[in-house]
Amino acid sequence: MKKLILTCLAITSIQLSSVAANVGEEIELSSAVITAKSCAEKAKETGSYELLSSCPPVEAEKTGYVIYDVTENTFYSIAPRNIYIFELDHGFGGNIDVTGKVVDKQGELPVIEAQQYKISPKPKAGFFKGCL
Repeated sequence: MKKLILTCLAITSIQLSSVAANVGEEIELSSAVITAKSCAEKAKETGSYELLSSCPPVEAEKTGYVIYDVTENTFYSIAPRNIYIFELDHGFGGNIDVTGKVVDKQGELPVIEAQQYKISPKPKAGFFKGCL
């Protein structure tokens, strides 16, 4: 009986973590990964989230930019109204802290319009990393 209850609780928590935000909902994300939509879809299918930070920037040009919220296990599309593409290019593979509102949905992905944001680019490799 305990195993059944624990299994039900685990399934419920998994379903709750994958629930997307509704249009009009305020969102506050911290340390969300900036990546490409195609890489995010592959990572979600395979469960290999290392793909998010190793995704080539060319993929974002083809399929668009998304951000992955690690704490909620949710992907969001970005409305390009307040964030410039060159800023997303510069921060690609890095993190973004964003406060905003869900303004639309593209398929299953909620679209965030950022009101405030801070992008932290992916750190560059150390000096000796390539020498060893």
